Amino acid sequence: MKKKKLIIIGVVLFVMIIVAVITINQVSKWSEMSFEAIVQETVTQSDGEIRLIVERTTEIYGSPFNSLLISDSTKLVDEEDNIISITDFSRGDTVMVVLKDSFDEELIFYYPTVYQVRLISSEK
Repeated sequence: MKKKKLIIIGVVLFVMIIVAVITINQVSKWSEMSFEAIVQETVTQSDGEIRLIVERTTEIYGSPFNSLLISDSTKLVDEEDNIISITDFSRGDTVMVVLKDSFDEELIFYYPTVYQVRLISSEK
């Protein structure tokens, strides 16, 4: 009887550990959102800020256009996960955008943090 209780307690602890590990791994992804879009243009502003203007192919907000800030931490990749540069994107390319799905309370406007832009298909 005592051995049976130890086995049950061990199984319960094992399940709790597995659930905790899965939860910890998913917490960082809860605020992520992704969508497919078509590249409209790449804009480099006078202060060096680079923006990728895209038109979403999925309805998320009222306007389908997004001006995405491409920062040093934004990962730009092609279909095979090779790192590419912003100049490799051209008008008409289809991309998958992964960004932070929450507002930055320090800013008045919604400026999403762009984690990754993946080139799905190129018009070249």
